[in-house]
Amino acid sequence: MFLFRVIFSLLVLVSSILLLMSIPADAHFTHISYYNSESMGIGDKYFIDQELNPEYAKPNEQTYIMFSIQDKNGNDVYNVNVMVEIYSAAGELIHTFPWTNLAIGDFEIPYIFEKNGNYQVVLSILNEGMARPTETDPVPPTRTILTDNANCNCERAIFNLAISETFGFIYTLAFYGIIISAIVVFGVVSIWILLKRRKNKRYFI
Repeated sequence: MFLFRVIFSLLVLVSSILLLMSIPADAHFTHISYYNSESMGIGDKYFIDQELNPEYAKPNEQTYIMFSIQDKNGNDVYNVNVMVEIYSAAGELIHTFPWTNLAIGDFEIPYIFEKNGNYQVVLSILNEGMARPTETDPVPPTRTILTDNANCNCERAIFNLAISETFGFIYTLAFYGIIISAIVVFGVVSIWILLKRRKNKRYFI
């Protein structure tokens, strides 16, 4: 009976872990992202989810920087004007996606990172009631403080990304290693308890 409970507990543990890994983190994205993803609120109105696809991006690989702009209650936001800038870890502006009007706040931007390293992605959202920018409008100059909006009637959020050749493999290996180790330890301890109980029964008989 005890052995049956041990096996059942192991099956429940494994099933729970697999179920957790398969549940979407948000209705706006298709899967749980453990790396290169952030969520934050900015200003009084917006809450932003950000993910990178693929999650463990490598240099010279096609990636998509995905955003979901929502209000503070988690509802979709419509008719928003956004600009996205990509900076190196040293603060150098690498690329700018100019002001664009979006019908809905869920969108993605294709980009290829050329080198390993850390990057900062700045999302700017124009405040309501401001004149709609166009793609030909001048891009703001590089800022010392990336969230500075002194010359922009907008809200800004910064997201950190890491690009690496090998980190994805190492992270995945470590993640599954921890899960397998926990299951093995649980199984060994359970079997040890079972054997000890049987030994005690023989002793008292």
